[in-house]
Amino acid sequence: MEEILKQIVEKISSYNIFNNLYPGILFIYLLKFIFEINLLSDNWLENLIVFYFAGMVLSRIGSIIIEPMMKKIKLIRYAPYSDYVKASSIEPLVNTLSEVNNTYRTLLSTFICAFACKLGIIINEICLKNKITFLQENKDWIFLILLILLFTFSYVKQTNYVRKRVESILKRENTDN
Repeated sequence: MEEILKQIVEKISSYNIFNNLYPGILFIYLLKFIFEINLLSDNWLENLIVFYFAGMVLSRIGSIIIEPMMKKIKLIRYAPYSDYVKASSIEPLVNTLSEVNNTYRTLLSTFICAFACKLGIIINEICLKNKITFLQENKDWIFLILLILLFTFSYVKQTNYVRKRVESILKRENTDN
């Protein structure tokens, strides 16, 4: 078991640790200790999968929802992508700074989602008191639909990111030749 864990940890990049695993662990423990919702099992491998998946969802919420909202209200502004690619090829620290930036975004997403869980608990209690059962009866479908939408938009965003990176590299290659 210890050897399997060692192999898994060796294959996980620092980006995945700080943007998926760490926020997932934090979120699951926030649920457990603040809201008394325990998603942990006695199996460490199951817990690792839950932590990673929760963190992945939190990271995507940060990327697909929080980042665009912060751009829209002008709290953040990115450098043009071609400038980012050029700068990161000149100074590797730019990639590290971007990774740290993404970690902060994911942690922001973690705390916003914890807040949303608390609101969800309150709304659920109000609905149950008023005998409104739609959310309770359909929570599985709602959850699945939200995950499908989240990862559809994530896939589109990542595809565009890869395309822009390829275009930027090819553009730079063409101007160098």
